[in-house]
Amino acid sequence: MGRYILLGILTGIGVTAGVMAFGAGIYWLWLFGDDPWPGWAEVALVAGAFTIGLAVFVGFAVFGYRRSRGR
Repeated sequence: MGRYILLGILTGIGVTAGVMAFGAGIYWLWLFGDDPWPGWAEVALVAGAFTIGLAVFVGFAVFGYRRSRGR
């Protein structure tokens, strides 16, 4: 189970960074064009990226737990 936790942490961090990078590009180019960032955009980007990264981590942890129990 430990390796799934480690794999989940590493994958969660990678997914979070990828979502933040992709989301920043989408926010900047598609939503706002050349205008400066509004205050809520940064909060939404960080919250969304960390939520998705956490979901990936929890998925790996649950998979590792179920695998260690023989299911």
